[in-house]
Amino acid sequence: MKTLLEKYLPHRSPDDPPGGGGNPPPAPAAPAPGDPPPAAPAAPPAAGPYRPQGLPDTMFGKDDRETMDKMATALTGYRQRDAERQMPDKVDAYNAFEVDKAPEAIRAYLPEAAKSPAFAAAAKVAMEHGVPVKTMHAITTAAYAGLQEAGMLEPLVNIEAERTALLPESAKSLSKADQDKAIDARMQANEDFVKLLTKPPVDAQGQPIPDAKPLIDPKVGEHALLMLMDTAQGNLFLEAIREQLTGAGRAQPFNGAGANGGDKGAREALRAELAAPEMNPQHPKFDRAKWDELNTKYQRLVGV
Repeated sequence: MKTLLEKYLPHRSPDDPPGGGGNPPPAPAAPAPGDPPPAAPAAPPAAGPYRPQGLPDTMFGKDDRETMDKMATALTGYRQRDAERQMPDKVDAYNAFEVDKAPEAIRAYLPEAAKSPAFAAAAKVAMEHGVPVKTMHAITTAAYAGLQEAGMLEPLVNIEAERTALLPESAKSLSKADQDKAIDARMQANEDFVKLLTKPPVDAQGQPIPDAKPLIDPKVGEHALLMLMDTAQGNLFLEAIREQLTGAGRAQPFNGAGANGGDKGAREALRAELAAPEMNPQHPKFDRAKWDELNTKYQRLVGV
């Protein structure tokens, strides 16, 4: 008992009565007669629906559910609008032109335009800026139509038709594979002819002549190849020039019209070799290696 008293007595006020726990709190005063009863404590304000920062009024509802419903409706509308505008998911979507809706004069150009590096670069930028497919097609169609009306649109090249026009008469009865070889040989001979004109002349030993210049600048030759080799008419033009320079009715090396002239007997011997089918680029038996060898002999003889 003594131990318990010593434990709890220090917590009591000296003025507390023996059985106390301190002075009791005063009793609340009774309201005067006729006074209204005291008001109840105010309730904390109710929390409103969550509103993300920047959410427009048109998407904000009276509660979270209504807000979510309004946002879902708006999202559906955006998706439908993008679908109608044909917003692409990948850049390749720009390549599919509705050719039948384009002006007839440029319909053949649009599929080719979709394959060009220029259009691919433009389509990539259009994708980054959210340009709809229809808008991109309208811009491209208008550009090509403007070029066509101004006469600045070059005719398209039909590769198969151009190659068929270059098929030699001597190869028309051959198989398709041999016909292709004959066409390739004919075009290769034209290319080699232009490149030959860009090389400096050589002497009888095949050595370059000091200070001698080629008939045409290499850049001129390259330009001629780029402008002429993709059509049958361009190839026929090159063959006509070759005939004027060689004096023969078919593709062949120079025949002695160079500055040195060469020995007449040697020229006649080379001309006889040239008559062989293996020396005719338009013949199925054309031998490229023999033609190059004979051409080198001509260069050494006439000094070109």
